[in-house]
Amino acid sequence: MSSTSLWPSFGEIKLIKTPKIILKEQAHILQSITSGYIKTEIQTAPHSNLLNKVSHVMKITAPSVENFSTAIVQVDHDIIKLYPLNVTSRIKAMPVAYTAIDESEYLILLKKIFEEKETIETIQSLLAQSKSNEKV
Repeated sequence: MSSTSLWPSFGEIKLIKTPKIILKEQAHILQSITSGYIKTEIQTAPHSNLLNKVSHVMKITAPSVENFSTAIVQVDHDIIKLYPLNVTSRIKAMPVAYTAIDESEYLILLKKIFEEKETIETIQSLLAQSKSNEKV
């Protein structure tokens, strides 16, 4: 006896760039423009306080500066519905949170955090120390 499918047609599945993929792309770009002196990692885990949410944290590491590591940005979103999502600048002494309602706002917020004085100063300092440690 053959079973009849009761499932609807899901149509063509549209491929989208998830918030994590966008972070990974930016992580790769940072490693490239710093000639590998700065390593990047995206850590993903269930959100610590919110049910059905996931958190992605972008960390940078300078292997030749005592393997120093710090978080730059955290992105939290629902597992099913990607937007709106929360973007938190973790580079500042006091984290600052923003909300993006779609991918274009998410990109704008990431750019804002990457261009923050604290982000630039941290990366410049780690680059300078990495390069000077290489010459010793």
